[in-house]
Amino acid sequence: MIRASGAAPLTALTDDVIAGATRVVPFEVPGLGNRTYIAVTGTSALLVDPPRDVDSLLGFIRDSGWAVSHVLDTHVHNDYVSGGLAAARLSDAEYVIPAGGGVTCPARLIRDGELLEVGAAQVRAVHTPGHTPHHMSYLFSVDGVDIALFSGGGLLYSGVGRTDLFGADHTEGLAHAQWRSAHRLGLVSRDNVTVLPTHGFGSFCSVGDAVVGERTLAGLQHTNPVFLEDEETFVRHLLEHQGPHPDYFHRMGELNRAGTPTQPPPVPPIATVAETAQRAASGEWVLDLRHRHAFADGHLPRTLSFDAAGAYVTYVGWLIPWGADLHLVVPDEATLHTAVIELGRIGIDSVRSAALWRDGTVEPSMLATVRHADGRRLRAAMASDPELRVLDVRLESESARARLAGQRAIALHELEARLDEVREWADGREVWVYCGSGFRSAVAASLLERVGISAVHVDGSVVES
Repeated sequence: MIRASGAAPLTALTDDVIAGATRVVPFEVPGLGNRTYIAVTGTSALLVDPPRDVDSLLGFIRDSGWAVSHVLDTHVHNDYVSGGLAAARLSDAEYVIPAGGGVTCPARLIRDGELLEVGAAQVRAVHTPGHTPHHMSYLFSVDGVDIALFSGGGLLYSGVGRTDLFGADHTEGLAHAQWRSAHRLGLVSRDNVTVLPTHGFGSFCSVGDAVVGERTLAGLQHTNPVFLEDEETFVRHLLEHQGPHPDYFHRMGELNRAGTPTQPPPVPPIATVAETAQRAASGEWVLDLRHRHAFADGHLPRTLSFDAAGAYVTYVGWLIPWGADLHLVVPDEATLHTAVIELGRIGIDSVRSAALWRDGTVEPSMLATVRHADGRRLRAAMASDPELRVLDVRLESESARARLAGQRAIALHELEARLDEVREWADGREVWVYCGSGFRSAVAASLLERVGISAVHVDGSVVES
């Protein structure tokens, strides 16, 4: 992998598409389960679905000797703040976004069938409603040869984009539109074109496993359910499997329609550990981004564990009240710089301070601990105590596949609203918190401990019964 420049660099993947003098470079957007793309022919570049922090992308383009002519968004994004307007302004390019999305910022509103010229390449807009009513895919061609199909949140590798972001009244209609849009793409582009989606790598905007197998349209027609099922069967299955999505998604649409030209906020001031402990004690939101094991072994009371090695950004946006002041505990300044940028990708600009945790400098008397155990110890505890309190914080779609005997299932995003229920059920006993990997159970255990419910953090998987 190639690292682009920047404090929290996006990652240029090596599985780019090369055809003669044409190249398409995909970039991973850490923590969001998305990708963004640079397409270039000659020295003219096109940027597709960039996140808010565009510096590393634009630096990569400059270092490569290219110049951006257009910045495209496939739709008004719901899971992150678009960097489209900012990138266009910084590179003196044209910002292009589908008509019909309610955009109020300066942009070219593109419609079905319209063409863009990018050096020797042509980009054709293909209206593909489903994920959103206005969703647009972009077919990138050179000399009549289809090179890439930027399918955004529509056609994905192992599924499609969710269709319920515009409310229940539109969900089923958009599901039908999603099926028809996918099949339309098979008519307007050549089968060997490489499909390059934005969602589908873990984003809550996607429905289907985050699997990258076939990448050509021809290959997907043999593997993706949208092509393998008739319209009614596909719609029924899609409506059954969309699941919940983070509440902050509704905020992103507002921000992106207005346009967000600014970069993420500056790094906040450094606070002492003692000052941060006081903030946590007074009820402010203090998030500890250290590894969850380090948190369990010693942390400031009433702080929450959001292990920065996991998908913490999505869950911060989902669990913490929107606009609340945040204070961080971090192992080093690099983690802090990265966190500010990553949280800024979903519009969280309210990090007010950060404490640097250096082992050996924190007074032990200040610390609280959480017991943590692996799956083997949980199985042993369940075998010896039939009344053991086991809380499963996976999504319903996950926990329904196999349930732990005697467990109570409350998805992590519902936990804070149901803490009184958990307290009554626990009845003074320890609650063993399980999620299958360890990240979400660490968050949940810290939420319980914050309100005085004793918890055991189960890290890793367990053989279920």
